Amino acid sequence: MTVERIGIAGDGIAHWHDQTLYLPFTAPGDRVLAVPTAPRAKGCEGRVVGLIAAGTGRVAPCCHHFGVCGGCALQHLSPALYRETKLDGLRRALRRVGIDPQIVAPLRQVAVARRRVSLGLVHPRNRRQTGVIGFRERFRHNLVDIAECPVMEPALLALAMALRPLVPMLLPPGGRAEATLTRTDSGLDLLLTMPEEPPLPALEALVDFAHRHDLARIVWRSAAGDRPVIQRRPVRIVRAGIAIGFPPGAFIQPSETAEALLVDEVSAAVGGARPVLDLFAGLGTFGFALAASGPVHMVEGDPMAAAALAAAARGCAAATVERRDLARDPLPPEALAAYRAAVFDPPRAGAARQAEALARSTVATVVAVSCNPATFARDAATLIAGGFRIERLVAVDQFVWSPHLELIGVFRR
Repeated sequence: MTVERIGIAGDGIAHWHDQTLYLPFTAPGDRVLAVPTAPRAKGCEGRVVGLIAAGTGRVAPCCHHFGVCGGCALQHLSPALYRETKLDGLRRALRRVGIDPQIVAPLRQVAVARRRVSLGLVHPRNRRQTGVIGFRERFRHNLVDIAECPVMEPALLALAMALRPLVPMLLPPGGRAEATLTRTDSGLDLLLTMPEEPPLPALEALVDFAHRHDLARIVWRSAAGDRPVIQRRPVRIVRAGIAIGFPPGAFIQPSETAEALLVDEVSAAVGGARPVLDLFAGLGTFGFALAASGPVHMVEGDPMAAAALAAAARGCAAATVERRDLARDPLPPEALAAYRAAVFDPPRAGAARQAEALARSTVATVVAVSCNPATFARDAATLIAGGFRIERLVAVDQFVWSPHLELIGVFRR
Protein backbone atom coordinates (compact mmCIF):
# COMPACT_ATOMS: atom_id res chain seq x y z
CA MET A 1 0.00 0.00 0.00
CA THR A 2 0.99 3.65 -0.38
CA VAL A 3 1.00 6.07 2.55
CA GLU A 4 -1.27 8.99 1.70
CA ARG A 5 -0.65 11.49 4.51
CA ILE A 6 0.32 11.87 8.16
CA GLY A 7 -2.53 11.82 10.68
CA ILE A 8 -2.99 14.00 13.73
CA ALA A 9 -1.28 11.37 15.96
CA GLY A 10 1.82 11.40 13.75
CA ASP A 11 1.26 8.06 11.99
CA GLY A 12 1.10 7.52 8.26
CA ILE A 13 -2.40 6.78 6.94
CA ALA A 14 -2.97 4.25 4.16
CA HIS A 15 -5.93 2.24 2.90
CA TRP A 16 -6.08 -1.48 2.21
CA HIS A 17 -9.35 -2.49 0.55
CA ASP A 18 -11.93 -0.72 2.74
CA GLN A 19 -9.76 -0.54 5.87
CA THR A 20 -7.75 2.42 7.15
CA LEU A 21 -4.29 1.52 8.45
CA TYR A 22 -2.21 3.72 10.78
CA LEU A 23 1.46 3.11 10.12
CA PRO A 24 4.00 4.72 12.50
CA PHE A 25 7.31 6.09 11.18
CA THR A 26 6.14 6.31 7.57
CA ALA A 27 6.04 9.30 5.21
CA PRO A 28 3.62 10.35 2.47
CA GLY A 29 4.44 8.51 -0.75
CA ASP A 30 6.10 5.56 0.99
CA ARG A 31 5.22 2.27 -0.70
CA VAL A 32 5.24 -0.36 2.06
CA LEU A 33 4.43 -3.90 3.03
CA ALA A 34 2.53 -3.86 6.32
CA VAL A 35 0.82 -6.26 8.70
CA PRO A 36 -2.44 -5.18 10.37
CA THR A 37 -2.20 -5.51 14.16
CA ALA A 38 -4.54 -4.10 16.84
CA PRO A 39 -7.92 -2.49 16.07
CA ARG A 40 -8.05 1.28 16.42
CA ALA A 41 -10.84 3.84 16.14
CA LYS A 42 -12.01 3.93 12.51
CA GLY A 43 -9.31 1.50 11.42
CA CYS A 44 -6.40 -0.65 12.47
CA GLU A 45 -2.83 -0.17 13.61
CA GLY A 46 -0.23 -1.59 11.29
CA ARG A 47 3.39 -2.69 11.46
CA VAL A 48 5.62 -2.00 8.47
CA VAL A 49 7.65 -5.07 7.50
CA GLY A 50 9.18 -3.70 4.32
CA LEU A 51 9.80 -0.37 2.61
CA ILE A 52 9.43 -0.95 -1.13
CA ALA A 53 9.97 2.67 -2.17
CA ALA A 54 10.51 5.82 -0.10
CA GLY A 55 8.40 8.94 -0.47
CA THR A 56 10.10 12.11 -1.68
CA GLY A 57 9.84 13.78 1.74
CA ARG A 58 11.68 11.07 3.69
CA VAL A 59 15.10 11.83 5.22
CA ALA A 60 17.44 9.95 7.57
CA PRO A 61 16.46 10.44 11.25
CA CYS A 62 19.04 11.90 13.62
CA CYS A 63 18.54 9.38 16.46
CA HIS A 64 19.34 5.67 16.12
CA HIS A 65 16.40 4.80 18.44
CA PHE A 66 13.94 6.30 15.96
CA GLY A 67 11.61 3.72 14.46
CA VAL A 68 11.21 1.86 17.75
CA CYS A 69 11.12 4.51 20.48
CA GLY A 70 7.74 6.22 20.73
CA GLY A 71 9.16 9.50 21.99
CA CYS A 72 9.45 11.00 18.50
CA ALA A 73 7.16 10.40 15.52
CA LEU A 74 8.38 12.77 12.79
CA GLN A 75 12.20 12.76 12.68
CA HIS A 76 12.16 11.14 9.25
CA LEU A 77 10.43 14.04 7.44
CA SER A 78 12.24 16.70 5.42
CA PRO A 79 12.11 20.22 6.93
CA ALA A 80 9.48 21.44 4.46
CA LEU A 81 7.29 18.35 4.83
CA TYR A 82 7.71 18.47 8.61
CA ARG A 83 6.43 22.05 8.80
CA GLU A 84 3.50 21.25 6.52
CA THR A 85 2.63 18.11 8.53
CA LYS A 86 2.68 20.04 11.80
CA LEU A 87 0.20 22.60 10.47
CA ASP A 88 -1.97 20.15 8.50
CA GLY A 89 -3.56 18.64 11.62
CA LEU A 90 -4.39 22.13 12.91
CA ARG A 91 -5.95 23.17 9.60
CA ARG A 92 -8.07 20.01 9.51
CA ALA A 93 -9.29 20.63 13.05
CA LEU A 94 -10.25 24.21 12.17
CA ARG A 95 -12.10 23.19 9.01
CA ARG A 96 -14.16 20.66 10.99
CA VAL A 97 -15.65 23.48 13.08
CA GLY A 98 -16.03 25.93 10.19
CA ILE A 99 -12.98 28.17 10.85
CA ASP A 100 -10.98 29.31 7.83
CA PRO A 101 -7.44 27.85 8.25
CA GLN A 102 -5.98 30.81 6.34
CA ILE A 103 -5.83 32.59 9.71
CA VAL A 104 -2.90 30.36 10.79
CA ALA A 105 0.42 32.24 10.85
CA PRO A 106 3.66 30.55 9.67
CA LEU A 107 4.96 27.91 12.08
CA ARG A 108 7.24 29.32 14.78
CA GLN A 109 10.08 26.87 15.44
CA VAL A 110 12.45 26.78 18.41
CA ALA A 111 15.65 24.94 19.25
CA VAL A 112 15.37 21.28 20.27
CA ALA A 113 15.90 21.41 24.05
CA ARG A 114 13.38 19.97 26.53
CA ARG A 115 13.95 20.90 30.17
CA ARG A 116 11.30 18.52 31.50
CA VAL A 117 10.88 14.85 30.63
CA SER A 118 9.20 11.73 32.04
CA LEU A 119 10.96 8.40 31.54
CA GLY A 120 10.00 4.83 32.34
CA LEU A 121 12.12 2.64 34.63
CA VAL A 122 12.22 -1.18 34.60
CA HIS A 123 14.21 -3.68 36.64
CA PRO A 124 14.51 -6.71 34.32
CA ARG A 125 13.84 -10.14 35.83
CA ASN A 126 17.12 -11.34 34.35
CA ARG A 127 19.56 -10.53 37.16
CA ARG A 128 22.44 -10.23 34.70
CA GLN A 129 20.77 -7.19 33.11
CA THR A 130 21.08 -3.71 34.55
CA GLY A 131 18.17 -1.29 34.85
CA VAL A 132 16.31 0.01 31.81
CA ILE A 133 15.43 3.69 31.42
CA GLY A 134 13.74 5.25 28.44
CA PHE A 135 10.53 5.83 26.49
CA ARG A 136 7.88 3.30 25.51
CA GLU A 137 7.79 1.74 22.10
CA ARG A 138 5.12 3.10 19.79
CA PHE A 139 1.77 1.41 20.66
CA ARG A 140 3.45 -0.85 23.25
CA HIS A 141 4.39 -0.90 26.93
CA ASN A 142 7.94 -2.16 26.29
CA LEU A 143 10.64 0.37 27.19
CA VAL A 144 13.38 1.36 24.78
CA ASP A 145 16.60 1.59 26.80
CA ILE A 146 17.94 4.88 25.47
CA ALA A 147 21.60 5.73 25.00
CA GLU A 148 20.92 9.09 23.33
CA CYS A 149 18.05 11.55 22.99
CA PRO A 150 18.37 14.65 20.80
CA VAL A 151 15.25 16.31 22.28
CA MET A 152 16.45 16.38 25.90
CA GLU A 153 18.72 19.03 27.35
CA PRO A 154 22.18 17.46 27.81
CA ALA A 155 22.03 17.80 31.60
CA LEU A 156 18.78 15.81 31.73
CA LEU A 157 20.15 13.09 29.47
CA ALA A 158 23.30 12.82 31.59
CA LEU A 159 21.15 12.51 34.73
CA ALA A 160 19.05 9.77 33.13
CA MET A 161 22.14 7.80 32.16
CA ALA A 162 23.53 8.16 35.68
CA LEU A 163 20.23 6.95 37.17
CA ARG A 164 20.17 3.67 35.23
CA PRO A 165 22.57 1.71 37.51
CA LEU A 166 20.39 2.61 40.52
CA VAL A 167 17.23 1.05 39.08
CA PRO A 168 17.83 -2.48 40.48
CA MET A 169 18.17 -0.92 43.94
CA LEU A 170 14.95 1.08 43.56
CA LEU A 171 12.69 -1.66 42.17
CA PRO A 172 12.20 -5.40 42.66
CA PRO A 173 12.83 -7.71 39.66
CA GLY A 174 10.08 -7.06 37.11
CA GLY A 175 9.17 -3.76 38.79
CA ARG A 176 8.21 -0.67 36.80
CA ALA A 177 8.18 3.01 37.74
CA GLU A 178 8.52 6.50 36.29
CA ALA A 179 11.10 9.27 36.72
CA THR A 180 10.28 12.92 36.01
CA LEU A 181 13.36 15.08 35.46
CA THR A 182 13.06 18.86 35.45
CA ARG A 183 15.62 21.64 35.21
CA THR A 184 14.41 24.39 37.49
CA ASP A 185 16.06 27.69 38.34
CA SER A 186 17.46 25.96 41.43
CA GLY A 187 18.96 23.08 39.47
CA LEU A 188 17.85 19.57 38.59
CA ASP A 189 14.77 18.12 40.28
CA LEU A 190 13.92 14.40 40.31
CA LEU A 191 10.50 12.90 41.06
CA LEU A 192 10.30 9.10 41.28
CA THR A 193 6.77 7.67 40.97
CA MET A 194 7.04 4.19 42.43
CA PRO A 195 4.68 1.29 43.24
CA GLU A 196 5.78 1.00 46.89
CA GLU A 197 7.33 3.07 49.66
CA PRO A 198 11.13 3.20 49.56
CA PRO A 199 13.37 0.73 51.40
CA LEU A 200 16.18 2.20 53.47
CA PRO A 201 19.02 1.13 51.09
CA ALA A 202 17.25 2.94 48.22
CA LEU A 203 16.94 6.12 50.26
CA GLU A 204 20.62 6.01 51.21
CA ALA A 205 21.65 5.43 47.58
CA LEU A 206 19.49 8.33 46.38
CA VAL A 207 20.91 10.74 48.96
CA ASP A 208 24.41 9.87 47.79
CA PHE A 209 23.24 10.21 44.15
CA ALA A 210 21.88 13.71 44.83
CA HIS A 211 25.18 14.87 46.30
CA ARG A 212 27.28 13.34 43.52
CA HIS A 213 25.17 14.89 40.75
CA ASP A 214 24.30 18.18 42.46
CA LEU A 215 20.53 17.64 42.40
CA ALA A 216 18.38 20.26 44.07
CA ARG A 217 15.82 17.70 45.29
CA ILE A 218 14.61 14.11 45.06
CA VAL A 219 11.02 13.14 45.97
CA TRP A 220 9.67 9.57 46.13
CA ARG A 221 5.95 9.40 45.24
CA SER A 222 3.83 6.32 45.98
CA ALA A 223 0.24 5.54 46.95
CA ALA A 224 1.21 6.57 50.49
CA GLY A 225 2.01 10.10 49.31
CA ASP A 226 5.12 12.14 48.61
CA ARG A 227 8.23 11.38 50.64
CA PRO A 228 11.02 13.98 50.38
CA VAL A 229 14.24 11.98 50.01
CA ILE A 230 16.55 14.98 50.04
CA GLN A 231 16.29 18.71 49.38
CA ARG A 232 19.64 20.42 49.10
CA ARG A 233 18.21 23.87 48.33
CA PRO A 234 14.78 25.44 47.80
CA VAL A 235 13.35 24.39 44.44
CA ARG A 236 11.82 27.25 42.50
CA ILE A 237 11.30 28.85 39.12
CA VAL A 238 11.46 32.58 38.45
CA ARG A 239 8.83 34.39 36.38
CA ALA A 240 9.07 38.17 35.77
CA GLY A 241 11.41 38.47 38.75
CA ILE A 242 9.05 36.55 41.09
CA ALA A 243 10.33 33.31 42.67
CA ILE A 244 7.71 30.53 42.73
CA GLY A 245 8.11 27.32 44.69
CA PHE A 246 8.14 24.33 42.34
CA PRO A 247 5.90 21.42 43.49
CA PRO A 248 7.28 17.95 42.72
CA GLY A 249 6.44 16.98 39.14
CA ALA A 250 4.67 20.27 38.40
CA PHE A 251 4.09 21.28 34.79
CA ILE A 252 6.22 23.90 33.09
CA GLN A 253 6.50 24.55 29.37
CA PRO A 254 9.03 21.99 28.10
CA SER A 255 11.04 24.55 26.11
CA GLU A 256 12.39 27.66 27.84
CA THR A 257 12.71 29.45 24.48
CA ALA A 258 9.13 28.57 23.54
CA GLU A 259 7.86 29.79 26.91
CA ALA A 260 9.44 33.20 26.32
CA LEU A 261 7.81 33.33 22.87
CA LEU A 262 4.40 32.40 24.31
CA VAL A 263 4.68 35.05 27.02
CA ASP A 264 5.57 37.70 24.42
CA GLU A 265 2.59 36.74 22.23
CA VAL A 266 0.13 36.72 25.13
CA SER A 267 1.42 40.00 26.55
CA ALA A 268 1.18 41.72 23.17
CA ALA A 269 -2.37 40.43 22.63
CA VAL A 270 -3.60 41.59 26.06
CA GLY A 271 -1.84 44.93 25.73
CA GLY A 272 -2.96 47.45 28.35
CA ALA A 273 -6.33 45.82 29.08
CA ARG A 274 -6.67 45.53 32.86
CA PRO A 275 -7.79 43.95 35.04
CA VAL A 276 -7.07 40.62 33.34
CA LEU A 277 -7.86 37.01 34.26
CA ASP A 278 -5.27 34.23 33.97
CA LEU A 279 -7.34 31.03 33.90
CA PHE A 280 -5.74 27.58 34.36
CA ALA A 281 -2.80 29.68 35.57
CA GLY A 282 -0.43 26.83 36.44
CA LEU A 283 2.63 28.37 38.05
CA GLY A 284 2.03 31.85 36.70
CA THR A 285 3.71 31.59 33.29
CA PHE A 286 1.54 34.42 31.98
CA GLY A 287 0.08 35.88 35.16
CA PHE A 288 3.25 37.30 36.67
CA ALA A 289 4.39 38.75 33.34
CA LEU A 290 1.01 40.47 32.94
CA ALA A 291 1.06 41.69 36.55
CA ALA A 292 4.04 43.92 35.72
CA SER A 293 1.54 46.23 33.95
CA GLY A 294 -1.52 46.07 36.19
CA PRO A 295 -3.97 43.90 38.16
CA VAL A 296 -4.13 40.19 37.32
CA HIS A 297 -6.30 37.53 38.96
CA MET A 298 -4.87 34.02 38.58
CA VAL A 299 -7.15 30.98 38.89
CA GLU A 300 -5.75 27.46 39.22
CA GLY A 301 -7.34 24.14 40.25
CA ASP A 302 -4.35 22.04 41.27
CA PRO A 303 -3.93 22.47 45.05
CA MET A 304 -0.12 22.39 45.09
CA ALA A 305 0.21 24.79 42.16
CA ALA A 306 -2.40 27.14 43.64
CA ALA A 307 -0.58 27.17 46.99
CA ALA A 308 2.73 27.93 45.27
CA LEU A 309 1.07 30.74 43.31
CA ALA A 310 -0.51 32.23 46.42
CA ALA A 311 2.79 32.22 48.29
CA ALA A 312 4.60 33.88 45.38
CA ALA A 313 1.83 36.46 44.88
CA ARG A 314 2.54 37.89 48.33
CA GLY A 315 5.54 39.54 46.71
CA CYS A 316 3.50 41.00 43.83
CA ALA A 317 0.94 43.67 44.72
CA ALA A 318 -0.84 43.43 41.35
CA ALA A 319 -1.46 39.66 41.54
CA THR A 320 -4.27 37.81 43.31
CA VAL A 321 -4.85 34.05 43.35
CA GLU A 322 -7.92 31.82 43.56
CA ARG A 323 -8.07 28.04 43.72
CA ARG A 324 -10.93 26.77 41.56
CA ASP A 325 -11.53 23.71 39.36
CA LEU A 326 -12.45 25.50 36.15
CA ALA A 327 -13.28 22.29 34.29
CA ARG A 328 -16.10 21.54 36.75
CA ASP A 329 -16.83 24.99 38.15
CA PRO A 330 -16.03 27.67 35.56
CA LEU A 331 -16.17 31.36 36.39
CA PRO A 332 -19.70 32.47 35.35
CA PRO A 333 -20.41 35.44 33.05
CA GLU A 334 -21.40 37.68 35.97
CA ALA A 335 -18.00 37.13 37.63
CA LEU A 336 -16.21 37.63 34.31
CA ALA A 337 -17.86 41.04 33.88
CA ALA A 338 -15.25 42.63 36.16
CA TYR A 339 -12.42 41.92 33.66
CA ARG A 340 -11.44 43.47 30.35
CA ALA A 341 -9.40 40.52 29.13
CA ALA A 342 -8.89 36.84 29.89
CA VAL A 343 -6.14 34.33 29.13
CA PHE A 344 -6.71 30.59 29.41
CA ASP A 345 -4.19 27.74 29.07
CA PRO A 346 -6.00 24.48 29.94
CA PRO A 347 -4.79 20.85 29.81
CA ARG A 348 -5.22 18.85 26.59
CA ALA A 349 -8.93 18.34 27.32
CA GLY A 350 -9.45 22.05 26.70
CA ALA A 351 -11.73 24.56 28.42
CA ALA A 352 -15.19 23.67 27.10
CA ARG A 353 -17.29 24.99 29.99
CA GLN A 354 -15.11 28.05 30.63
CA ALA A 355 -15.17 28.93 26.90
CA GLU A 356 -18.99 28.79 27.01
CA ALA A 357 -19.02 31.20 29.96
CA LEU A 358 -16.57 33.55 28.22
CA ALA A 359 -18.74 33.49 25.10
CA ARG A 360 -21.70 34.71 27.19
CA SER A 361 -19.65 37.34 29.06
CA THR A 362 -18.79 40.97 28.35
CA VAL A 363 -15.02 40.29 28.24
CA ALA A 364 -13.65 42.05 25.15
CA THR A 365 -10.38 40.12 24.60
CA VAL A 366 -9.66 36.43 25.10
CA VAL A 367 -6.27 34.82 24.49
CA ALA A 368 -6.48 31.03 24.22
CA VAL A 369 -3.32 28.95 24.67
CA SER A 370 -3.50 25.24 23.88
CA CYS A 371 -1.41 22.15 23.17
CA ASN A 372 -4.26 20.31 21.41
CA PRO A 373 -5.56 21.51 18.01
CA ALA A 374 -8.79 19.50 18.33
CA THR A 375 -9.91 20.99 21.65
CA PHE A 376 -8.59 24.42 20.67
CA ALA A 377 -10.79 24.35 17.55
CA ARG A 378 -13.82 23.29 19.60
CA ASP A 379 -13.29 26.10 22.15
CA ALA A 380 -12.56 28.62 19.39
CA ALA A 381 -15.84 27.77 17.66
CA THR A 382 -17.66 28.36 20.96
CA LEU A 383 -16.09 31.81 21.34
CA ILE A 384 -16.87 32.74 17.74
CA ALA A 385 -20.49 31.63 18.14
CA GLY A 386 -20.65 33.96 21.15
CA GLY A 387 -19.65 37.02 19.14
CA PHE A 388 -15.84 36.91 19.10
CA ARG A 389 -13.75 37.07 15.94
CA ILE A 390 -10.40 35.36 15.72
CA GLU A 391 -7.74 37.97 15.03
CA ARG A 392 -4.52 35.95 15.15
CA LEU A 393 -3.49 32.29 15.46
CA VAL A 394 0.15 31.36 16.04
CA ALA A 395 1.48 27.79 16.15
CA VAL A 396 4.69 27.16 18.11
CA ASP A 397 6.66 23.96 17.58
CA GLN A 398 7.96 23.36 21.09
CA PHE A 399 7.22 19.61 21.02
CA VAL A 400 9.82 19.00 18.33
CA TRP A 401 9.46 15.81 16.24
CA SER A 402 6.19 14.92 17.97
CA PRO A 403 2.72 15.49 16.47
CA HIS A 404 1.88 17.94 19.27
CA LEU A 405 1.66 21.67 18.67
CA GLU A 406 1.36 24.71 20.96
CA LEU A 407 -1.17 27.36 19.89
CA ILE A 408 -1.97 30.96 20.78
CA GLY A 409 -5.27 32.33 19.50
CA VAL A 410 -6.35 35.94 19.94
CA PHE A 411 -10.11 36.63 20.04
CA ARG A 412 -11.79 40.05 20.21
CA ARG A 413 -15.35 41.31 20.18
